[in-house]
Amino acid sequence: MTAKFPGPISPTSTPTIGGLYAEQFMPAGTPKGAVVITHGYAEHCGRYRELAHVIVDAGWVALAYDVRGHGKSPGVRGFIDRFDAYLEDLTQVHKAAKALIPAGAPLVLLGHSHGSLITLRALADERPIACTSAIVSSPYLGLKLAVPGYKKLLARAASRIAPKLAQPNSLRVEHLTSDKQKQEERTADKLCFDIATSRWFTESSAAQDYVAQHASRIAVPTTWLVGGADPIADPARSKEVAAKVPNAKYHDLVGLKHEVFNETTRDQVFAEVTKVLASA
Repeated sequence: MTAKFPGPISPTSTPTIGGLYAEQFMPAGTPKGAVVITHGYAEHCGRYRELAHVIVDAGWVALAYDVRGHGKSPGVRGFIDRFDAYLEDLTQVHKAAKALIPAGAPLVLLGHSHGSLITLRALADERPIACTSAIVSSPYLGLKLAVPGYKKLLARAASRIAPKLAQPNSLRVEHLTSDKQKQEERTADKLCFDIATSRWFTESSAAQDYVAQHASRIAVPTTWLVGGADPIADPARSKEVAAKVPNAKYHDLVGLKHEVFNETTRDQVFAEVTKVLASA
């Protein structure tokens, strides 16, 4: 039997938050809480409308946004001068999400891949962002995808003298998901891109090191949804870092690739999200 998936939902509104494009999804009645969605590298928040449907059906607000340098938000594609800018943007979206729910209602951070790195970096900070819990899928804490050594050396050197230098990122749609329809959608999506800039590479690498070194600071409950067959973000590195987090629940999603929310068995992954919200 073919699994029945919720399908995408249209945003209730598309506000601009701190100069960034966002998509807001409101449930019927008083919301139980809010989920802030931070998407992955080289994509955009519009790819999370099916996940937003799951969140809204659970009675929660879903607030997704295009990370700086992505989608319909401003900035050079795939470029960031300093990683802290991502954290500052997340803080702005977090503030907007809190304004959409009753005082004291729970707020959950949800990130995918590079969005998970942003989320975990914010939670491991000396002054962590406030939330009830967090969900991280396929966190970009270490690269499993083989990248030639010369590209890494070039990116590190160029980060100082040509920070916006772009190189192909070597991502292939079959690395993302086993779902053929989702592969076709990703290929046709003109808001996605296929480059990585040198400064982004060095800044994200430093953020990965920071999270690994300070993972024990993460105090809120975290749920890790990690594709066991992910050829992009290293599952072994995710498991290693999650073991340092005091209240982490790690799910090894055997056979799933990088985009667990777009996989052929995503109904099972959505069910884990619903469980987190039910217990928040």
